[in-house]
Amino acid sequence: MHEIAAAAMIRAGDKRITCQDMRTATHAPEGWQSSGFNDAAWAKAERSANQPQAWPRAGAYMLRRDFSLKHPIRQARLRVTALGSYIAQINGQRVGDAQLAPESSDFRETALVRTYDVTALLHPGANAIGALLGEGWYGSYHAPAGRYAFGDPPLRLFAQLEVLADDGSLSIVVTDDKWQLQTDTPITQAEIYYGEDYDARREQPGWSSPGFKARGWTPARIGQTPPCRLRAHVAPPIRAIERREPVAIRSFDGDRHVIDFGQNFAGWAELKAKGAAGQTISLRFAEILHSDGTVDVANLRAARASCLYTFRGDPAGESYQPHFTYFGFRYVEVSGLGRAPTPDEVTGIVLSSALPETGKPLVESRIIQGLWQNSRWSQRSNFFGVPTDCPQRDERLGWTGDANVFWDAAAFTMDVGPFTHRFMGDLRDAQGPRGEFPDYAPTGWRDLSLGASPGWADAGIILPWTAWQRYGDTAIVDRNWASMTRYMRFLAEHNPDHIWRNLRGYDYGDWVALDAKKPSDETTPKDLIATAMWKHSADAMADMAFGSKRQPEGERYRQLSRDIATAFAKVFVRADGSVGNGSHCGYILALRFGLVPKSLQAAATAKLAADIRRRGTLISTGFLGTPYSLDALADQGEESLVYDLLLRTAFPSWGYMIAKGATTIWERWNADMVDSAMNSYNHYALGAVAGFIFRRVAGIDPISAGFLTWRFNPVLDKRLERGGASYDSVLGPIRTDWRNGPDSFAADISVPANSRAEIYLPTASSDAIREGGQPIGAIVGLRLIGLRGDRFVLEAGSGDYRFTVAR
Repeated sequence: MHEIAAAAMIRAGDKRITCQDMRTATHAPEGWQSSGFNDAAWAKAERSANQPQAWPRAGAYMLRRDFSLKHPIRQARLRVTALGSYIAQINGQRVGDAQLAPESSDFRETALVRTYDVTALLHPGANAIGALLGEGWYGSYHAPAGRYAFGDPPLRLFAQLEVLADDGSLSIVVTDDKWQLQTDTPITQAEIYYGEDYDARREQPGWSSPGFKARGWTPARIGQTPPCRLRAHVAPPIRAIERREPVAIRSFDGDRHVIDFGQNFAGWAELKAKGAAGQTISLRFAEILHSDGTVDVANLRAARASCLYTFRGDPAGESYQPHFTYFGFRYVEVSGLGRAPTPDEVTGIVLSSALPETGKPLVESRIIQGLWQNSRWSQRSNFFGVPTDCPQRDERLGWTGDANVFWDAAAFTMDVGPFTHRFMGDLRDAQGPRGEFPDYAPTGWRDLSLGASPGWADAGIILPWTAWQRYGDTAIVDRNWASMTRYMRFLAEHNPDHIWRNLRGYDYGDWVALDAKKPSDETTPKDLIATAMWKHSADAMADMAFGSKRQPEGERYRQLSRDIATAFAKVFVRADGSVGNGSHCGYILALRFGLVPKSLQAAATAKLAADIRRRGTLISTGFLGTPYSLDALADQGEESLVYDLLLRTAFPSWGYMIAKGATTIWERWNADMVDSAMNSYNHYALGAVAGFIFRRVAGIDPISAGFLTWRFNPVLDKRLERGGASYDSVLGPIRTDWRNGPDSFAADISVPANSRAEIYLPTASSDAIREGGQPIGAIVGLRLIGLRGDRFVLEAGSGDYRFTVAR
């Protein structure tokens, strides 16, 4: 159990009530608030070992410094980070467009530094540099460790401005004792979960410009140097990537007006309005609505998730965007304006790590295309410096289990190469002394005494493996090989019989499986899940070892994989092909990861398919079973059942979410039916099958790292007449566009330079195939391989092809 820490100061007049004699209990019996209640059986409250100070929440500070430059400027660079969050300014102009910088990290280990080109902001003569400094991820509450989880106050800014003049001289301005500090700023409260309060009457125009009269400012103190190392930020920053206009505005009693942006996303709202000096407007953010149309914030838990803006009374109007917070929302409740806002007064600002989008399915199915679109929006919302679980409630942590299963899908939709490098740094920082990878990172509360959680800790293997597969990037393998090896050694040392029985961390299992009453209920044997995940990681390690020229290690991990498979089959697979306790997750993991002997795979598949149909053609899996479900079925020839599940709209299904108006992936299949306190409507894990859509519906399936070779072998069904996708690989654009009719099959395929595609076409004879209207035997660049199963296979080099198959 995690410690739950709280701080309170209660007074009656001048009498202090809170004291060291307080008692505590985890459940509240009837009458516990009464003065006569007997609490003798309650435990004595103890001082928190992890949160020794109840640091009060604060606003932001302003820092500034004047300096002079003598010569024309050739080039200028600003390198900056903070313990807190900063917005840098030079001569009254904002530096860069990064938001909430530096991004989340374990500040005890690493602070991320960004370098900005500021040449255009400087000039010979008088100049000034300034910074707003807020709590950011350093000072804000970090669940469950509390505020200042990575170190004590004060907030600190570290900046170095390097100016190269035309004459070759170098001027350097640093964060030294020449800076000035102002604590009385417009940002009176700001914290990640809380939101922000802004009083425009307290603005000081020109504060970051030269010549500003800094009355009331005090000298800034030099803070203690923190223990962390500085590391360059290699991934794209968090940026505003899109603006969204309201699709509806509805008014309620009490000057409350609910704006619907038509899409759930992460970010904030921009306000542009007029108000009297001292008038305060509230912006309250929510994912969902009550039945009466008012905002429902129950699933935000302790996150206030609001902004208060106090007008300065400018008759020309005022504009405001938050600085040091963000929200996950579709709806904004506006109050205090005295009227309904107009659509041009409140705009949704979408924030995300600005990863380039690389893939898009083109499938003639509203449900399948909608599933991918919802997963895309959940990725946009949760790829936020680190891959978070959710963007709205008092959590927003870099949970590794979610990332582990989703990385395949993520790496199709966006370029996650640099993002993976960045997050693996967080995993290395949080890795335990025995090699355990954490449940989430950055980790304010280091708690690895129980070991490594299966499916969560394995992200330390699967993320580098996926990035290497997509981009052919052996650097990510080399950079993380030592930490990955430590993790695999930890598992082997504590589980010598090749069944992962010991040190399974918090052992979440198939989290939020359909049959679970509580999210972590053991609907599938947890040692079965753990062993399957170990096998998956061993295979990935073998792949990476061979791909990075570590032949002996590759052979060793191949043998480990075989040993795990042998042990698994002995313990969990019976002679009739049944697996574990018969759960869908057990069958799916065993089949997908090669843990069922070949002689029993057909029987195991038949049992799985029969039970899926018995239950109404639905799967009962959660976070760890769902992502592999469609692959496991397709691998064994259950194409029709794959589309039964993909196209389903009844509960539970991806189509059900869409039918209920979802614009992102839900955390739970039954999100609209259960207690909203443990319920996110923007949680990408169950959307991990978007990777299947690219690989096995569109037919862009990598065989070797970096798409040097790839496979076009789409899963076909008469209910889907057209499919395909575009994907910008590291070798160039890959395009597929197929049409499946009763009398013919056609496919347009683009193969990039230096790549080769294995193309599977639905016919038993090459005589039925034409390319560009010509028999394929006469086409340069095609190599006929032959019949595999019920499809004819050929290999194509780079070029654009149009295949037709007569039936």
